[in-house]
Amino acid sequence: MADVEEMLDQAREMPYGEARSILLEQALKAAAHDRELAFEVRLELTEAYQYGAEPAKSFATFSRSVAEYDADPGRWSDWHTYSLLWQFKWIASDMRRFPEIPLQRAYDALEEMERRYTQAGYGSHAVHTQRTYVAEHVGDRAAADEWFHRWQTTPRDDMSDCEGCDPSGKVWHLAWMGRDEEAIELAAPVVAGHLTCHVQPQGILSNLLLPYVRTGRLEAAAAAHLRAYRLVQGDANYVDDFGDHMEFCALTGNETRGLEILQRELPLLDRSPTPSDRMHFAGCAALLLRRLEHLGHGGLTVRRDGNDVPLDRLRAELESDARDLAARFDARNGTGEQTRRLEARLAAEPLVEHLPLTPHARRVAIPVTQPVAPPPAAGPAELLDLAEEAWRRSDLDAAFAAWERYDAVGGEANGRRTDALGLAAVLEGEPEEAVRLWERAAELHGQAGDEVRRQITLGRIGLLTQDVALVEETHRWLLAHGDESRRSGSLSRLAQAYAGAGRTEEAVAALQGAKEGTLLSLLAQLQADEPVAVETARAVPGRR
Repeated sequence: MADVEEMLDQAREMPYGEARSILLEQALKAAAHDRELAFEVRLELTEAYQYGAEPAKSFATFSRSVAEYDADPGRWSDWHTYSLLWQFKWIASDMRRFPEIPLQRAYDALEEMERRYTQAGYGSHAVHTQRTYVAEHVGDRAAADEWFHRWQTTPRDDMSDCEGCDPSGKVWHLAWMGRDEEAIELAAPVVAGHLTCHVQPQGILSNLLLPYVRTGRLEAAAAAHLRAYRLVQGDANYVDDFGDHMEFCALTGNETRGLEILQRELPLLDRSPTPSDRMHFAGCAALLLRRLEHLGHGGLTVRRDGNDVPLDRLRAELESDARDLAARFDARNGTGEQTRRLEARLAAEPLVEHLPLTPHARRVAIPVTQPVAPPPAAGPAELLDLAEEAWRRSDLDAAFAAWERYDAVGGEANGRRTDALGLAAVLEGEPEEAVRLWERAAELHGQAGDEVRRQITLGRIGLLTQDVALVEETHRWLLAHGDESRRSGSLSRLAQAYAGAGRTEEAVAALQGAKEGTLLSLLAQLQADEPVAVETARAVPGRR
């Protein structure tokens, strides 16, 4: 079975997703005649389905693993036992997210989970977690608070969610109960980066978006949105989180940003991991579109399945989808909680008129498509060269004209062009638009396999949004993989980030390693903080 072992090793090196799952499915077929190896592959496949946005498929592999284990419990190692018990949490949680699964089966699964945990010598901490989630789902606030109390007071054990994820669920519960201040306090260690994992801090930051706004922590809310969305965009595992971000945009005067997210992530709606995720995305997107209509932009269209769909029609479709799913959940649960929650969301009014997402940002107007003049004879490659040449000689009008013609003749989305547009937005005093463009540029660089440019772009985002941690992260990557000029430029950005955060000594240390003394000019451009720039530049030996 050496081939199966090689397939397992190869799969473990791959990111979660369809390719990894398919390889493991092939490995499972190849291991059919080796009981122990097949059991191991099945555990791996269940995990791949969970983290690859296909949890529905994990019901079958998990059930087979349980049956195989129970047929001869003494046959399996401690690792096999631990892995199987850990996966009980996933399955118990997934059951409430599919309205076609009777709720009693979810309760039965929790009873079975607790029995097995006790038998194996574990506590009930993880069981209380799941019981809290079910009570929240059906709208039983008294039961949810009781199970939450047990969750908080029962000692953690090896079956508890990791120390990064456990607070995230607690934050959601506290916010749901209207205890925003407690939620924010509890989240502090994860937000600070002390407790992280595969799905954190993005998960807890998404849960904190509205608590931050409701308690007046507007800068923290903006930073949480920008940081979390960058980590999850384009990933089908986070369809539910996309809803959180669109709702946040709709309620904070950032409808343009919300529309950008909706357009980018809408293709993933049909790949929602669960009906619960789909319901949340659709409901939040419908709220966003209602806000756009209210602002007078009902004539816009959104691209879906290759067609330009009128905004009002798409809103009606998404509302209908969300209401249908909420009704199915409520019929299954015997309560009206999901419908009540959805209708409250659809009727929500803004919490603030406009929450700037970057320092000194102004509210961005909704883009309106303008007719494009007929293109000249030049082809896409030549037009792109002309645009980049014009950009290098600072002829912005010529660069933009070439890019417009590039679009008109069917040129593909280009990361370099989008990068330059972001820089132009900074120069024009539109930092919020610059962040939007740079996020798109980073995505395009990633699709093109240009990781160096992707990291540079992420560093620019971190600098503009004053996210020092992101600038440090990209600097570490470029230090290990970039050439000398890239490393020097990264040091300059790092120095700027430190200076903007008031960390002058670190800024000086970083700038001493950079070849170019770019701190002064770039700080003046990006942060409009010339005194800080001058002070930091003067602190560098030989640069007075």
